[in-house]
Amino acid sequence: MPKRRRILQSVLSAVAAMLLVATTAQPASAWTWSSVTNVYYPIGSSYCVRAQAGIDHFVPGSFSGNLAYSNAYLLRVRVDIITGWRSCELAATGWGRARLDVQKWNGTAWTFCRGSGWAYGSFGWSSGELGGPYGPSQILDYGGSASCGQGYYRTIAFAEYEVSPSTWVGGSVPSPYEWVP
Repeated sequence: MPKRRRILQSVLSAVAAMLLVATTAQPASAWTWSSVTNVYYPIGSSYCVRAQAGIDHFVPGSFSGNLAYSNAYLLRVRVDIITGWRSCELAATGWGRARLDVQKWNGTAWTFCRGSGWAYGSFGWSSGELGGPYGPSQILDYGGSASCGQGYYRTIAFAEYEVSPSTWVGGSVPSPYEWVP
């Protein structure tokens, strides 16, 4: 019995140590991401458009690069028949687009540094162990501080859904900012 207890204690100690390291360790790279955010969610609509923005800068010796990211998602609205609460949670399909702007803080306001064109694609839902919503996305190598100088940078992600030919609805979300040396 004591041998089993030592094994169990060792396993539990290893799990506790891994959890401590996972929750307190600093990331090796320098990217920051926004949460997936509703950018178009009107009352009475049967769908919502979501976006996510991210920015990274090159850090020697780590998995990083001078990259900005924009992701777009389309979900259907589910209405709870008892409470009336609306939530965006069901798979939706359609045609969408995504683009991004990289901005730099000039001390008083965010200013445009670089941007991408629109990337077009379909919205949908993938299955499997890592399944989930997908849609158009954009990745831009913005060049780091060589583009607009040292300072604080962020990404503005734009996501839109085509409700009818040439009629687009959507919005934008900023990433958190980060210092780019």
